[in-house]
Amino acid sequence: MTTQPPRLLLWLTLLLGIVCFFWGLGAIPLLSYNEARRAIPTQVMFASGDWLLPQLNGELYIAKPPLLYWLTTTTSHLFGQVNEWSVRLPSALAALATVFAAYRYALRRIGPWAALFTAQVMIANATFALFARRAEIEMLLTALCFGALLAALHYIQEHAGRRWLLLSYFLLGLAVLAKGPLALLFVTLPLIAYALIQRETRAWQALRDPAGWAILLLVGGSWFLAVSMQLGFDIWQATLQRDIVNKVSGSDAKPFYNYFLWLLADFFPASLLLFIAPFATWKRWKIDRKIIAPLVAILVPLLIFTAFSNKHAKYLLPAYPLVALVFGKRLGELMESARPAWRNVLVTLGLLMPLGYAGFYTFAEARVFNYRYTALPPFTQWADSTRTSPLYAYEHIDERAIYYANRAIPELDKAGLEKIRASTPDFLLLIEHKKSDAVTQQADCKVREFKPWLDRRTTLTVLGFGNACASASVD
Repeated sequence: MTTQPPRLLLWLTLLLGIVCFFWGLGAIPLLSYNEARRAIPTQVMFASGDWLLPQLNGELYIAKPPLLYWLTTTTSHLFGQVNEWSVRLPSALAALATVFAAYRYALRRIGPWAALFTAQVMIANATFALFARRAEIEMLLTALCFGALLAALHYIQEHAGRRWLLLSYFLLGLAVLAKGPLALLFVTLPLIAYALIQRETRAWQALRDPAGWAILLLVGGSWFLAVSMQLGFDIWQATLQRDIVNKVSGSDAKPFYNYFLWLLADFFPASLLLFIAPFATWKRWKIDRKIIAPLVAILVPLLIFTAFSNKHAKYLLPAYPLVALVFGKRLGELMESARPAWRNVLVTLGLLMPLGYAGFYTFAEARVFNYRYTALPPFTQWADSTRTSPLYAYEHIDERAIYYANRAIPELDKAGLEKIRASTPDFLLLIEHKKSDAVTQQADCKVREFKPWLDRRTTLTVLGFGNACASASVD
């Protein structure tokens, strides 16, 4: 076996990663309400120029810090408009940067074959590839947390200059600016655990660096302080209750083993490596300083998030590059010990995995998810043609409707609907759930229906009241 992978394999892997992350990135509309929750504040920032206070559906929206909104607004200015491409581009770039950083770290610390396999495992990961193509915070958070951890480890393990440690704190500050103090669970806590296990003086020095903490607080806390100075510190109470307290100890607790199942599924078939000589592998690795840090950085957030009641696979995404490093190392070991025929099998499978994902996003994604967006283009045209009529939603409306209507759509309950009817007799009402018979009977006309509406079983009904029936085209 050659000690270096053929250069062609490296270039093919890079090409497949670019295809997975960028091909047709803006070709299909937003596929989830979470994407719309990131795109709508971008629309408002782009139009208003207010970069401090994000807004969602006409209301203040500070549930998440604004770093992603700032990036997507910047890319939108580069393209001259807010669209699917501009709001998804930061995620794709963050994914590519994460794969490159993981490859370089593995190449330096583990070996060239392990580095190649690490990159291939990351590209061919279901959740990682998905969020690389979505306008959501998770991939940006992953790139920043992973970069902060690697910079700190470079300082600790390889005795790099202090600028690497300061870079780590700066990236961690940006991660806090992307999704709040949650970022500390993926960087600071694993470093504390690593320092306790390895008892390295340099690790404790890194954790006690005053200039580093000053950079973290300055970068990560700047926006929170600016908002607090303008709106008062009490503004964060509801956010803390909803995004931290409820997720840690909410009533809808999911089984503790969910994250383990998600990891097995997302990293399949690489996850099958866990069942190949696991005890012998652990005996070797527990004394291998090159792999201890990644293992600790996986286990610490995994155990913490397992204890939370609210569980989603995407919450653990910042640890995924480290899991890929572990599988990459194991595949590299197998390459060293396997017979030539099996080495060819490993090389072939390593390339086929990202090739399959590239093929899916090139040829199949639009067809598979067609039901989620087929109604959005006609809805956008209809919404543009009815801008003179006030538009409301009954009880709830998916954020994608707000984004593609390109205007706020206030949500009304039963009492609110009665109040609007008394004060504004001419308006349009959107209903996207089935319990609408009573409201439909009150309307003067049914303007239009869009189906399937973001789901195979859902219909969006547009009702008209007063003169809005005459100004809107009625089916």
